[in-house]
Amino acid sequence: MRILSLAERLIIPLVGEEGEQAASSEWFTKLIESIVNAVEKTVSAFSQMVLQASLRILSMIYAPMAVIGVILYVTKVNKYLGRDLIFGALLLAFFSEFVLPVLL
Repeated sequence: MRILSLAERLIIPLVGEEGEQAASSEWFTKLIESIVNAVEKTVSAFSQMVLQASLRILSMIYAPMAVIGVILYVTKVNKYLGRDLIFGALLLAFFSEFVLPVLL
């Protein structure tokens, strides 16, 4: 459907109403504006999709990361790695719960 409407906008001004060729700067400006608007909408939709996907991925990662960190820290298998995992999980939780939803 979009292709047909785009084709109508491109072909009708070229042919004109009575067959003469219409090549005005106003038509070209409108064409460029419509292309820029379509690209802007596409980029906006793509960026929203990437933000939502990253929010879901981060929210699934930080809980197991914190659990593994606590286990490593409490059992003293690797105390420093456990501490770093807990700190990283807290940072991921902060960004995925407070910062990224503001961007959406």
